[in-house]
Amino acid sequence: MVEKTALSDAELVSKLAEMAPEWKTDRNEKGMPFIYRVHHAPSFMEGIEFVHKVARIAEEENHHPDILIHYKRITVRYWTHTASGVTLADVQMAQKIDTLF
Repeated sequence: MVEKTALSDAELVSKLAEMAPEWKTDRNEKGMPFIYRVHHAPSFMEGIEFVHKVARIAEEENHHPDILIHYKRITVRYWTHTASGVTLADVQMAQKIDTLF
């Protein structure tokens, strides 16, 4: 993994376009930026299998996302708490799990 320093808004837009264009940006209730992507599974259990695949990659890389499960709708969010924003490591993780979508 790379150094975990928050990207500026412009850097984030550029890196997402280059490395993980399907991911979107947003801010949490405290105004901290994060990136996310939504997976729509055919069934609840297939959604849970998807979560397991994401979890395996995250565990291998020791960089874990927030995962929100709403029946068949799975949202994967990345941001680095210690950097108070999105880092290059977060974008790299988005790129690594992109193939699962």
